[in-house]
Amino acid sequence: MESSRLPSELRVSDDGLCLEASRCEVLAGRLAANCAPTLAVSNWLASAAAVGVSNAEIVAAETRCMLRMQATAANLAAAAAGYAANEASSAAQFRALNGPTVR
Repeated sequence: MESSRLPSELRVSDDGLCLEASRCEVLAGRLAANCAPTLAVSNWLASAAAVGVSNAEIVAAETRCMLRMQATAANLAAAAAGYAANEASSAAQFRALNGPTVR
């Protein structure tokens, strides 16, 4: 009898976790490579100081986002390593249950 899988079932693999960690690193790198907009004098801005404040806030938000992405990547990589180690340990324990064959 085959069990039906629910759509909400979580499927995890160390390869999948490593892939997600890599994606997070790439995205964090893209964020780190971005620069704040250059100061442009516009008629609709009240002052260059307002632009400077806005740019500083953008840079701060970008930095927070980049750091969070890097932390997520590190956590995913660690989870992948732990998952692989747990699977190897569980498989070894399962094989040990079989014991020697008596003839």
